[in-house]
Amino acid sequence: MSRTAVITTRIDPTLKANAEQVLAQLGMTTAQAITMFLKQVELNRGLPFTPRLPPQATHVYKPFKAETFSLGGDVMPDRDELYTERGL
Repeated sequence: MSRTAVITTRIDPTLKANAEQVLAQLGMTTAQAITMFLKQVELNRGLPFTPRLPPQATHVYKPFKAETFSLGGDVMPDRDELYTERGL
């Protein structure tokens, strides 16, 4: 098969460098990996993987529960009475 087609694209330099390190560990070049990817697209007639969003952290928020309390009587004592009782 003749290799005459050229693909030119702009990629984040850090992404490219990181991917090239991984590919080197696998013993392949970026061009070989791209060729492999495109061959899989052709064979599968679509992407060779399912595109997904990464899982989100699930936070369990409990509803706010307002609790009431009693000072021993049905009516809240007057502020001045409370100060007087405490000698203030």
